Amino acid sequence: MQHPAYYTWIVFAGVMAVSWWAFAGDPSPDLMATWLAGYFFEQGAVYPGSEGVFTMQPPDAWIAELDAAGHEGVVYPYVYPPLWAALASRVVGVLPFPLVEIVATLVNPLLLCGMVWLAARTARDSDVSVPLMTLAGSLLLLATLPGAAALEQNQPQIIVSFLVVAAIERSRAGAPVTAGLALAVAAAIKVSPALLVVAWLGAGRYRESLVFAIAGLCLALASVLLAGWPMHAAFLAELDAIRNTVLATFFTYGVDPVVAGLVPAGESQFILGRGGETAWHVVEKPAVWSMLSTLAMVTILAVAAVRFHAASRDGREPDVLGYPVFLVAVTLVSPLAWGYHYLAPMAFLPHLLAVFGLRTGLLALLAVLIPLTPQSFDLVRSLPVVSQMPAALGTATMILVGLLLHLAGRRRAGRPSGHLQRPPVSL
Repeated sequence: MQHPAYYTWIVFAGVMAVSWWAFAGDPSPDLMATWLAGYFFEQGAVYPGSEGVFTMQPPDAWIAELDAAGHEGVVYPYVYPPLWAALASRVVGVLPFPLVEIVATLVNPLLLCGMVWLAARTARDSDVSVPLMTLAGSLLLLATLPGAAALEQNQPQIIVSFLVVAAIERSRAGAPVTAGLALAVAAAIKVSPALLVVAWLGAGRYRESLVFAIAGLCLALASVLLAGWPMHAAFLAELDAIRNTVLATFFTYGVDPVVAGLVPAGESQFILGRGGETAWHVVEKPAVWSMLSTLAMVTILAVAAVRFHAASRDGREPDVLGYPVFLVAVTLVSPLAWGYHYLAPMAFLPHLLAVFGLRTGLLALLAVLIPLTPQSFDLVRSLPVVSQMPAALGTATMILVGLLLHLAGRRRAGRPSGHLQRPPVSL
């Protein structure tokens, strides 16, 4: 099934139009966190200074300033490397936040659609065209909470996910420099994408890994030069607090929040967000729990390295769907796993259409879509069952995403593979 290449442009334009219609004008607290970090950069009030437990509350200086300005609504803390706060500090005095918000509202849906398009380009010997796969994947993300919440809040995770998918696609296309650079920038925004290097090393992708290491080192040095070491020490302390905290909300899809909701282990704190619009629970992990979480992550990394190495020993390229499966597994055991952290693996879901055929593939996509819609979220939240039921359902759905992609990869395992071959109809 082939479609003209310009269909892809139509999909991009349609996604941007729908996103603007649905989300333009909504608050962007996640984007504002970076803006405020830049605003308070010279004062050194970038990180909240969490002690032991990460409460997801912003620094007191932010609250005082926003209260004085009459700003209402939830405000989230800045939890990214100091580099971006330093760069933001050079922007806040030049561009007003509403203008930055408008630009982000226009660009983010293009990045969301772009990551699906890049993922579709990695499909080989597919009877389903790239434009059709891009359309199906984009609609899936628009209609489900991971994509919708990210667009509504202008979440930086969108560009991180785009860069991760770009790194995978460029690596498969035989462009190791671009792949390594893309992953380095993604890891410089949110540290976790760096774990993808484990899969690259296992698969023998040494050039990509070397470029990533060099570019990552350069970005780290630039960050220290621009922001200074004390701010990096504060950032590392914040990461340590996050690692030892379970943050349980309706939208955290991972093992830790589900376990915390079912088996209370440790003292739980109820946190009411600024403005009273949102609330969440935080639990300080006991030492045994932290140890088990670390063990789970190390086990996943070790298994991934072995499997990618085994798949590439005979000279064949490991199936591309091994990467999103790896990303799902890593995110499930990460200390803080928001629903939109699964955007990158979800971008590969249209491969199910190429592997299983349109009918079975569409049924599989519906099995993922239905539990993640806002309507399903509201329904499950109203049920008189476990309080964390929405998070449990979201976590189960992400496990389903990983299983479906794994099954698709196994089914395609016997097909010949090599460098990425451009689909018959593509951009």
